[in-house]
Amino acid sequence: MTKENGSVPVCILAVDAGGTALKTALVRTDGSLLPASRLKVPVPSDGSAAEIQAAYQAMTQKQVALADRLGLSLAGIGVAICGPFDFTLGLSRMTHKYPGIHGIPMRPWFEAIAGPLPVHFIHDSTAFMLGETWHGPHAGHARICGVMLGTGFGFGAMLDGQVLLNDKQGPGIIVYNRPYRDGIVEDYVSRRGILATYRRQLEQAGLPHPDEPFDVKQIGDLADAGDVVAIETFRETGRHLAAILRPILMEYRFTALVVGGQIARSCSIILPPVQKDLADLDFLTCIEQAGLIDDAPILGVARACWQLWKP
Repeated sequence: MTKENGSVPVCILAVDAGGTALKTALVRTDGSLLPASRLKVPVPSDGSAAEIQAAYQAMTQKQVALADRLGLSLAGIGVAICGPFDFTLGLSRMTHKYPGIHGIPMRPWFEAIAGPLPVHFIHDSTAFMLGETWHGPHAGHARICGVMLGTGFGFGAMLDGQVLLNDKQGPGIIVYNRPYRDGIVEDYVSRRGILATYRRQLEQAGLPHPDEPFDVKQIGDLADAGDVVAIETFRETGRHLAAILRPILMEYRFTALVVGGQIARSCSIILPPVQKDLADLDFLTCIEQAGLIDDAPILGVARACWQLWKP
């Protein structure tokens, strides 16, 4: 294990900042994640700045205390978060998520608990790609892209080991807001898109809408149990995904496409239509579920921190 000052083992506090929870762990230099450090802390993304800050600092306090108990020294903190975000200044430019902290620097939140450690922010799609290609089953591809299906639609890509980024350190290929059918991509392949498809399919079948609250997880459970409408909802999502990605895949000639995010747990139904509709792209040799659905963003942001770390 890498040592700091020749004696103390070091680790990164890695955070996957989602829309409803902060998923976090301590990660060593070799990419091994300390199982005892896995932590999930609810965060009110629609709450006030004080409420959101409290969730971040409570998480940081727990992880700093755990690192101390384990005899580990924190080399830095990494946060994977969606955009728009100023990754250099560490402040949110989002209005659709976390509106309460728009324009508020987040780095001091961590420094108040952990001291003057380096705190790095990267886009969640970048973290996903870095993590999935670190020690995962898709590490060998030189031209690989990945989709994150969740509350929104994330897309990341790597060429020859380098994540494609724009000049603001966001994704080099932005997909979520591209025009598609009667709206944009996220209207069809995201949480709200899948829920809309499910409701429309129920109406077409003459079936009543389910009682609220109802979410994609429940549709997934129904699909697993053989519910025809739920299954067709995910199949249609797969067809949309193939149509959306086809021009991008053809332009960059990616050899691998991996699908992650929480909705990817229903990949056994979503992926077959994708594979069928993209079968004519002979350069695309791999269309699979991500191998590290839960851990890829955490490992990826830790990997980015280790690449910048100077002992």
